[in-house]
Amino acid sequence: MIKKSLMKKFFFIGSGFVFIIGCLLYLFLDAFYDPNFRTMQDKIASADGVDLTGLQDLRASGGFSVSYADIQKRLRHIKGDKIIVDGINEFHGYIDGVPTTLLGYHVSDSGLRHLLRRFIVTGSFEKRLDLVTSAGEEAKKFGFDYKNIKIVSKSVLTDENVDDIVALFDSLTKDAWLHFHCHHGTGRTSIMLVMLDIMKNAPKVALEDIVKRQHLLGSTDLFNTEKWKYGTYTKEKLENRKKFIEQFYVFVVQRKTGGIQRWSDWHRQHMNGGNA
Repeated sequence: MIKKSLMKKFFFIGSGFVFIIGCLLYLFLDAFYDPNFRTMQDKIASADGVDLTGLQDLRASGGFSVSYADIQKRLRHIKGDKIIVDGINEFHGYIDGVPTTLLGYHVSDSGLRHLLRRFIVTGSFEKRLDLVTSAGEEAKKFGFDYKNIKIVSKSVLTDENVDDIVALFDSLTKDAWLHFHCHHGTGRTSIMLVMLDIMKNAPKVALEDIVKRQHLLGSTDLFNTEKWKYGTYTKEKLENRKKFIEQFYVFVVQRKTGGIQRWSDWHRQHMNGGNA
């Protein structure tokens, strides 16, 4: 009888412990682990017919907004300068290592998950902006350099945005490693990775292969213009995104042959009907 009572007691204690752990994982796993993380050296299971020339030479990775401690661990084998390229435009920072995007600080309407996270992290359901450390400061704590790029995924990039990205790529040292990230590690991160691949490998690798191989590594297929069933992108936005990538490839190719060096200058001439 006593043995059964003890077993019952342990069962309830164990069940409660498992429940608590499950809740914490549900609330915070994506704050410290990035399932979308990928590097250009990852193995591609099936790449038949896809040109992989120069891919593994790209010193870059991508993912979504997670703990810098996780990124530091994943990139611990990388030598040289490591630069965080932050593609988030909305307000964001960190509180005790947790991205404020996971606390809903960047949106006006916060969900239940956001509110529960806030309460656990800060003891308040309100936005505690006084506790926020900037993304740049947080990056430096873990030995990263930091660059915030004003990039969008659902609308056309401005010429100034593209000039900034090109200038960043031009300024890289041989041993520099770039880690791109945005909210989910898909739209903006995919665009930046494809742009880097184009900058380094066009024209010897066709644009279709660049987009395809980035997709195989985990990026969004930037050539897929079919509206997603539960997505927030319109077909027009998807087509505009594809058109930009196509134009950027043409720009880089002519640039490497001694043509116009600044995107804004080339794009202005291209839009005005001049010969690019």
